[in-house]
Amino acid sequence: MEPRKIVLVLGNGFDLDLGLKTSYKDFWESEYCPKDYPSALISHLNQTWPDNLQSVKWYDLENELWKYYTDLRKRNEIPDVLTPDEKKFVTNVDPAYLSFGVADEYYDAANSLLQKGYLVENPKLSPRYLMPYREDMMQPSIWREKNSLRLIKEGLCKYLGTLGMIMQASNTIAFQILAFLDEEARKGDFVNVYSFNYTRILLNGRKPDAAIVHYMHGSCEDGRIIIGTRDDKEFNASYDFLQKSFDPAYNPPALVADLQDADEIVIFGHSIGENDRQYFKAFFTQQTNYSATRRKEITIFTRDSLSENQIKRSLQSMTDGNLSTLFGLNNLQIIKTGEIREDQKKLFNFLVKHGKEELATREFIGKLLAKETA
Repeated sequence: MEPRKIVLVLGNGFDLDLGLKTSYKDFWESEYCPKDYPSALISHLNQTWPDNLQSVKWYDLENELWKYYTDLRKRNEIPDVLTPDEKKFVTNVDPAYLSFGVADEYYDAANSLLQKGYLVENPKLSPRYLMPYREDMMQPSIWREKNSLRLIKEGLCKYLGTLGMIMQASNTIAFQILAFLDEEARKGDFVNVYSFNYTRILLNGRKPDAAIVHYMHGSCEDGRIIIGTRDDKEFNASYDFLQKSFDPAYNPPALVADLQDADEIVIFGHSIGENDRQYFKAFFTQQTNYSATRRKEITIFTRDSLSENQIKRSLQSMTDGNLSTLFGLNNLQIIKTGEIREDQKKLFNFLVKHGKEELATREFIGKLLAKETA
């Protein structure tokens, strides 16, 4: 029997299933997020989800970067969070002297900067007033726009570096799937793991023994990660830095080719959304072609019914409305990790097929069901 070719695609839902606090909300509420940085981009993100941060996903950030850019393109301008009077104040007045009073011509500007949080008052400090980003505020707005994205990347890596291992990770579906696919690779199958996450892929603190891991957008372990939007031919050159493909570190591994060559594809916790469709569209379009397609095993793990419908809409869009054909020409199933009672038979069959003993699988699913009803 020839070795099988298996592709495992991981999104942030994989880390979340392991128990890691890698949601956008966790980062944005941490001390490592530059949410007080004086750029229009940061200001926009701060105001986008003020009352519903809990539901924000990482793909929402990339979608919002796209919306932010397209809005700027319509207005044909580079915005600034600083008014001309505030910029004049930043350039000409040392905040250390504010304890002695502010000249009338600068009063309104100083008060406005205080309200925006770019000028900080603290009675315990001497001097009393500080302007943490004063040097940056003297730079042009587009310079601060670029720098804010850099600070998001650096802050995210610092935040992820604080997350320890989850001791009970082996009790999760995510761990089980990675462990058993790694075992299949050890026995002779070809298993390629493509992670869209920035965290290291580990099994009990070690790298997988035989599965080959690729990081689509870099890893924080290497200190170079990519955050951005999809390509667009009409991008304003000043904002090219928002496109993933313009990042100097952009050199994605061969996921597109491996998807088409694989016998089985497993996707865990990835939205398959608009900003990553360049990696998936050709494959899913191919799998709806009666004359050219080769039937494939495709299993998608997602959180719940809501995310299942979002994925189906993405697949429908990528196949030009031929979602039924995609199901008909392939063995495609979606398993909801947060609704195991509904999908327990699918999960049981998947794990047993990939080497987990039946009794151990029943016990494992029983624990998941108990956790679901707790």
